Amino acid sequence: MLAQVTDVPSKEKASEFSSAGKSIDDVMFVEKSKRYSLSFENQFHCAVFYAYLKLREMEIKNVVWLAELVSIGVPRQLPGWNKYVLPFKYHNDEINQ
Repeated sequence: MLAQVTDVPSKEKASEFSSAGKSIDDVMFVEKSKRYSLSFENQFHCAVFYAYLKLREMEIKNVVWLAELVSIGVPRQLPGWNKYVLPFKYHNDEINQ
């Protein structure tokens, strides 16, 4: 997970830094989405309700993010449009392969 995170640029490397890399928040957001989605794969337990609510919160966060990009008028080719995470995307079969 740490290999996915970009380094914080120093003043010398500021020109080389691109926004295409992932921040620690982005990586943690994806990891949480995976774990919440995988809670539906096991037998029934109370964590399913918590995971469902958290995945719905993530979905609302994605919609708000995209709505803010539209309202600001950000061009579609910028990397900010790819910062959303699809909830319920991950399954045990896909991760174990």
